[in-house]
Amino acid sequence: MATVNHEIDRQAADWAVRRDLGELSPEAQAEFDAWLAADIRHLGAYGRAEAVLGRLDRVHSGAIEQVRAYKPAPLWARRRVVMTGSIAAGLAAFGVFGTAIWEAGREQVYATGLGQVREIPLADGSLVVLNTNSKVKVRFTPERREIHLVQGEALFDVAKNKKRPFVVMAGDMQVRAVGTAFTVSMLPQRPIQVLVKEGVVELKRSGPAKGPPVRVKAYTQAIAPADAPIVAAGVAQSKLERTLAWQFGRLAFDNETLQDAVGEFARYSDVRIVVDPAVAKRTVTGLFVSNDPIGFAKAAAAVLNLHVQVSEREVKLSGKPDGAP
Repeated sequence: MATVNHEIDRQAADWAVRRDLGELSPEAQAEFDAWLAADIRHLGAYGRAEAVLGRLDRVHSGAIEQVRAYKPAPLWARRRVVMTGSIAAGLAAFGVFGTAIWEAGREQVYATGLGQVREIPLADGSLVVLNTNSKVKVRFTPERREIHLVQGEALFDVAKNKKRPFVVMAGDMQVRAVGTAFTVSMLPQRPIQVLVKEGVVELKRSGPAKGPPVRVKAYTQAIAPADAPIVAAGVAQSKLERTLAWQFGRLAFDNETLQDAVGEFARYSDVRIVVDPAVAKRTVTGLFVSNDPIGFAKAAAAVLNLHVQVSEREVKLSGKPDGAP
């Protein structure tokens, strides 16, 4: 499995570099689209490769030029460049700006609208990706990096700094990390959820369900109901990749019921999908554009042999009458 994942990462790095250097030809774009759709792991690997390029673009310009000379290198080599002293000068220069913000202790607010996904580079080198209809407040001090998730869902890719813990607050939950990647979601009528992609985080509650801190490792999802203890369970890599597809503007389903899929699309668009209860339990599998409910409804109708009716702000899915083509 490790060899397979390494090869996928190498392919993803090659695609990221080719797209970063310039637009692909129509033939190459078709090849890229086919590769992306062939395996859900390709989507996650490509996203990671893009994140590496994004990080390089946020460091000092001198370091950028040094790294760009090695663009054809595979992802693992590029990661080694990022992690070693070859860009230390750039990171040090970047840190000067970050320290100014920590010392000022100013609070910054970032938000997304319906159907938007936004990447937010932070002064310490961390990255926040906000999902649809989400809001965070960021406040750095010399002792602590503090993020308040006001609503919605966010992915945090945390730069390591043991002297300044990175703490995300959501409701009565505190998620503490040093250097890791994880998501926190706080959605209406759902328990707070934490999904750890890399590293280890510590969960601590202050509300009525307060208990001892819980450490959660990579490939684990923790669910915190309002009036019950935190429950953590392992997550397969394929499911983790599907769950995080939103950061690339996609929703990935694997035998999800129409009813559940429609519920997810409702988070990204004000165009409603109405499903006939008679077909609501039918299942769908695939990768879909998150803010295109009409495209999803038409694709589901074609695969499941359903009738689709589209109006300006509503899409209806229902079973076809007996004998209908």
